[in-house]
Amino acid sequence: MKKLFAIVLAAVLLCLALPVMASAAPVDITAEFTDPAFRAEVYKAIGKTAPAPIYDTDVAEITELWFDHRKIIGPILISPRGNIKNLAGLEFFTGLEFLDCSSQKLTSLPKLPAGLQHLNCSDNQLTSLPKLPDSLQLFYCNINKLTSLPELPDSLEVIRCMHNQLTSLPALPSALRELSCAYNQLSNGFDVTGLLSLIFIDCRFNGMTDPSAVTGLIGEWDTPIVVGDPGVPYTPYHFSPQRITLGNLNQIPLNENPWNFYAIILFIFTVLFGLFGFLLMI
Repeated sequence: MKKLFAIVLAAVLLCLALPVMASAAPVDITAEFTDPAFRAEVYKAIGKTAPAPIYDTDVAEITELWFDHRKIIGPILISPRGNIKNLAGLEFFTGLEFLDCSSQKLTSLPKLPAGLQHLNCSDNQLTSLPKLPDSLQLFYCNINKLTSLPELPDSLEVIRCMHNQLTSLPALPSALRELSCAYNQLSNGFDVTGLLSLIFIDCRFNGMTDPSAVTGLIGEWDTPIVVGDPGVPYTPYHFSPQRITLGNLNQIPLNENPWNFYAIILFIFTVLFGLFGFLLMI
């Protein structure tokens, strides 16, 4: 009887343990990454090489993901567009806090990780965006084909949505410090009432005929403001200070990547200097 009881008890404990053991087993998610370019970046991020399997446990703890496709040719730093067309499989990056998928060939984004804090999807071909995580703090979506933005979480402090086709903005979050929405179609303006933390606005080139189209402003905003890089971990744009006047439609367009300009000038001078030295040697 005791032996039978022991067998039954062992069987019960085994049945109870099976679900736990099954849930702890790593799951092969390699096939979920349908875009070859994105899959290659995932392999790089987890320190594996194809055709090794990619497990859910490999990507679950990754907190930062960005794709550096910049190249140095001589003295020139260039940023060619990457080849990623979709981010299928991103949902398995459950611990992701920072995502930079700028300058790719994306036309849409999948569901974003719930804990994401920084998102840069600039310079793509996006026409719409998914729901933004409640934890998001910095949001860059410059140079796309967006006609609207999704609901903005209250945690957002910086929004850069320049060079799109936006005709209106959703309700702006109370924590907002910086809003860059130049080069859109916001001719009817927008409201910033109650945004006590707001210290920077760039709404040039929106067809506004009067700065008063931006309602709810507190203090004097008709004087040019000089600002610099906000100090985020990785910023592919806005390296140099910007001189901005609210509502001014006649300023020189903002240079999105000034380092390329200076690198080209340096390259020209280098070539000319080399040519001059060669002529002296003849």
